[in-house]
Amino acid sequence: MIKMDYGIYKNARNASWQCLIDCGVSELPVKPVQIADHYGIACKESEELLSNGESGKLIRRESGKVQIIVRPTDVVQRKRFTILHELGHYLLGESEYSAERFAVGVLMPACVLWGVGAFTPESISQICNVSQQAAQRRSERMRILRERNKFLTHPLERQVYGQFQKFIKLKQKS
Repeated sequence: MIKMDYGIYKNARNASWQCLIDCGVSELPVKPVQIADHYGIACKESEELLSNGESGKLIRRESGKVQIIVRPTDVVQRKRFTILHELGHYLLGESEYSAERFAVGVLMPACVLWGVGAFTPESISQICNVSQQAAQRRSERMRILRERNKFLTHPLERQVYGQFQKFIKLKQKS
């Protein structure tokens, strides 16, 4: 696990909320390809453009176009995470921690999970279409946020929560 720098964490967290707001996302699971498209970035599957061990990368073409490349043989959940991780690099820079935090925040917004009562790895994985491993880490973070009662404390987070109200109400009924 990468050591947390709170300033970097806050910046990436806020950027993930802003991304959800800017892209008008109002339900889970999010659609990473559509989110990337909002920023003018195409997503492409290609084994040849990736080095050994890489799940994805950001490529800037001479034409100025930017592409996110993902490994075609990866499972869907991995591709979804990779696209948002690479978008995090595009929006926030080189830091692996920032890109990781951004992807987590977009794929699994804590305030929405809190709103629908999704706290277990199983429920998070199912609602967000993420791997069990990613859902497990998110579940652990959700436990800390719940203990500290740290939901809806930031204006951007409240805006995201409001944007997801229809989805939250629908999930609460089911």
